[in-house]
Amino acid sequence: MTFKTFKEKLWTNALYILEHAEPNIPIMGLFGLVGFPLFHFVWEYVFPQDFESLTFRLLIALLSVPWVFYHSIPRRLRSLFPIYLIVSIWIMIPIFFCFMLLKNEWSMVWAMSTFAGLFLLILLINNWLLVTTLTVSGYLVASYAVFLVDGRIGFAHFHPEYIPVLLFGIVGSIIFSHKKHLANLTKFSLLHSLSGSIAHEMRNPLNAIINAMGSLQSMLPSKPGTKEQDPRYTLSRSGLISLHNVVEESTETVLRANKIIDSILAGMLGKSVDPKTFKRTSAKNSIHHAISSYSYASPEDRQLVTIAAKKDFDFFGDNDLFIYVLFNLIKNALYYKDKPGFSIEISTDRTEDYNIVRVRDTGPGIPAGKLERIFDSFYTSGKEGGVGLGLAFCKRVINSFGGEITCRSREHEWTEFILSLPLYDSRESEQLKQEVLQEKNILVVDDSQANRFIAAKFLADRNCQVTQAENGVQALSILSRKTFDLILMDIEMPLMKGDEAARRIREGKLTGKTPVSTVDCRGVPIVGVSALSGGELRERTIGAGMDGFIPKPVTKESIESVLEKYFFSEREPVDYSDNFVPEGVKILVVDDNLTSRKYMSAILERMGADVSQAENGEDAIQCIEQTDYDIVFLDMEMPVLNGVDTARKIREGSCFSRFRKFREIPIVALTGNTDAKDIALTRRSGMNAHLGKPVSREELVKTLSFWLQ
Repeated sequence: MTFKTFKEKLWTNALYILEHAEPNIPIMGLFGLVGFPLFHFVWEYVFPQDFESLTFRLLIALLSVPWVFYHSIPRRLRSLFPIYLIVSIWIMIPIFFCFMLLKNEWSMVWAMSTFAGLFLLILLINNWLLVTTLTVSGYLVASYAVFLVDGRIGFAHFHPEYIPVLLFGIVGSIIFSHKKHLANLTKFSLLHSLSGSIAHEMRNPLNAIINAMGSLQSMLPSKPGTKEQDPRYTLSRSGLISLHNVVEESTETVLRANKIIDSILAGMLGKSVDPKTFKRTSAKNSIHHAISSYSYASPEDRQLVTIAAKKDFDFFGDNDLFIYVLFNLIKNALYYKDKPGFSIEISTDRTEDYNIVRVRDTGPGIPAGKLERIFDSFYTSGKEGGVGLGLAFCKRVINSFGGEITCRSREHEWTEFILSLPLYDSRESEQLKQEVLQEKNILVVDDSQANRFIAAKFLADRNCQVTQAENGVQALSILSRKTFDLILMDIEMPLMKGDEAARRIREGKLTGKTPVSTVDCRGVPIVGVSALSGGELRERTIGAGMDGFIPKPVTKESIESVLEKYFFSEREPVDYSDNFVPEGVKILVVDDNLTSRKYMSAILERMGADVSQAENGEDAIQCIEQTDYDIVFLDMEMPVLNGVDTARKIREGSCFSRFRKFREIPIVALTGNTDAKDIALTRRSGMNAHLGKPVSREELVKTLSFWLQ
């Protein structure tokens, strides 16, 4: 086994131990914190031993302190806890017990204590190789420590009979523990495979639906503006708008479903909920949306749900995930809808420290003995056909918001789930915002070094990553090489004023050349910064395509308001449909999925493009050799030749005898995986950009308008 493999197995086992011990970690830590010093008095005064050290025991007990305060550890540090767990177990059990065993020269008491400690180690770690490694290394470290302290290692009380007893106990414990571990792994492996299959089967129809909707929308006339009147419509204006609204809402529903699938799978793989999608969310709006959009089995079911949300409040979280939590609670409650007098009530309340959402039903209730387990993964109670993931997911989501979900119930009468969410300006919410902001890149553009320093300091205090530029020309150069989430742009600067730089950013003209190696930053929020009067400042910033402005001098409060508006509030997406139409452009769509190819072709042809199709990388290379295309959309996962290898072969150019623009032709990846690792892989293979599947019309237009200008 290589060191890398061993390290991966160590991390996997640490996560496994943490997952199964998590609810009891503070209790286990308290046991260690109290137990180590307590037993000093037992072995010092009640049953005196040759060697005892209160100082040594106190040092070992201190290792339990992070266990006791596990739930209070900051989220960033908690990610390191699995490794700390293994290291602290290694020190507290094998090293400590072996050290005391050797210092007491294998006395009967410490031989029995060491055996007991090793049995506890086996119960905690269900991996024979890791147990063996920790035990052997712990004994060696303890032996070396005793030799350093005493200059010798004694065996005055050692009996050869200890060896077979020790081996029998340890090997037997490992065998039975390993069998239990294998059974658990089999169960988890089966459920992981099952969940992957279910997710895969769900994605196909969901994506087929969104493709069909996209095709339908591409065939409809463009959605009229609010003031536009055109008598040429064959449909009524309200009917046409309704059709578009239905398509848009349905598309959002499918995208939300894909998001939930990703979250469920991430949870089953032990990943935490990513807070980057968290926004300021209205509880009342989310509740109304959940109630109105839930798929009831009948109209009568809808009448069973009432809303008593008199007090609205905002919380920091993901609206889609919160709605899914409500869906789960409604679905669980409606299972008992046939009970006479059944009803569900969703209400809101507020305490000094928390906002409260209550979901109460008059179902059969939950026995008191089962209340503590209902949020455990794979635990079900009183229902048939469930797999016990819904409430575990609800807990994971609410905890990710910094909140807590609890349950109260009276058997045969009612059940109430209480969602306690932190206040929007609470410490928990601010900590989540800090996590989001540490991933944000902000460009500060100002010819005054002092002004740049002040703005950069306020942003750095909020964990943002800051890059500085001293004029518009330098800013455009930086933007052509790196992506940013926000730009603070001074208006009055030498070489190029801020409003002129903003116009060029919005037009995608960063270098004056075809943007084959640049990034698309047209949708990045730009906030003007100036000492100009309000009217003139508004006219110049808005006229240049900026999103807003703040006056000089920049203050901490103005920076906070900018971060709040552009990172933590919902914003309307930028519309690119009016500034580019690829009339007559030659486009190659490469995808092994026929439905996906037809969907994209329908949209592109509707816009006036000349579209060709290929179903794998080899066919794509042949098409490119025969025809000069302006852009290629390339699926990542294909038989014969996948997208990454296809892009590499195109960029190398050795496969072409006629085609000469193999280094310049824009290649856009089509992929269902949009994490940083996959995006980096597309860039290394020579692709210029990527689009996540399913691709919307707006994303296609945005991509084409940038790479084909």
